[in-house]
Amino acid sequence: MKNTLSFTTDQQGFVLPYVLFFIALALIIMTANIGLYQNEIRITENQTEQLKIETLLQMARTQFKEDVVDQPNSNHALTYAFPYGDVIVEYTQLSEKKYHLYFTIRTDTGATHNIMDRITPDYE
Repeated sequence: MKNTLSFTTDQQGFVLPYVLFFIALALIIMTANIGLYQNEIRITENQTEQLKIETLLQMARTQFKEDVVDQPNSNHALTYAFPYGDVIVEYTQLSEKKYHLYFTIRTDTGATHNIMDRITPDYE
């Protein structure tokens, strides 16, 4: 006859503490993963906004270069409406071919960013 261990055959719940430990461990891991997932979602949203801002900046710079070549003596603020948002370009002419630009970029989701830049438009 085999010897059985008394603590494994006792009906007072030898397995219960281990089950509770593993359930608690699983809940902690799941909670941590949910928090990480929510952080990844926020990071992705911020990267998307940054990409929109950079796209709007490049579009506004290109449009500004075209507008300044066509109308070099216009007013010192231009507003552009693009699909991802609006850009206000305030500029001062430093020399004949150099401009100091101040971009105010507002995306379609409401994020606002300000950038200063200097450019030299291509005159043809």
